[in-house]
Amino acid sequence: MVNPVSTGKMAAGPVENMQPAVLYKLIIFAVAMAVVPIGTYYVVLSYFTKGIVRTNKDANTALFDTGNTIASAIAAIVTANLVLIAYIVVAWLEGPPGLPPSGKGVGEIKKDK
Repeated sequence: MVNPVSTGKMAAGPVENMQPAVLYKLIIFAVAMAVVPIGTYYVVLSYFTKGIVRTNKDANTALFDTGNTIASAIAAIVTANLVLIAYIVVAWLEGPPGLPPSGKGVGEIKKDK
């Protein structure tokens, strides 16, 4: 038996089996993991917890009414977990490389006779 490390085939293997769709999915979910929770935090803070900019009539300065930051943080945590779960589901349904997609469900891959 030949050792794949000594022949250099182990290092060359991933380049041969490169799938651009996998890389695109990873990039999309990485951007979503950064943008969606932060966007959710500020949307919930601004529109659902009454975080508005108002002026103080006595001091004539702008104050930021912070609203409920705890609810905004919880919403951001939930959306971060949803993005992570969506990535896991997409990766699970993708299947191993080299197998053609079939109409069978996950875990139902059987040999055709």
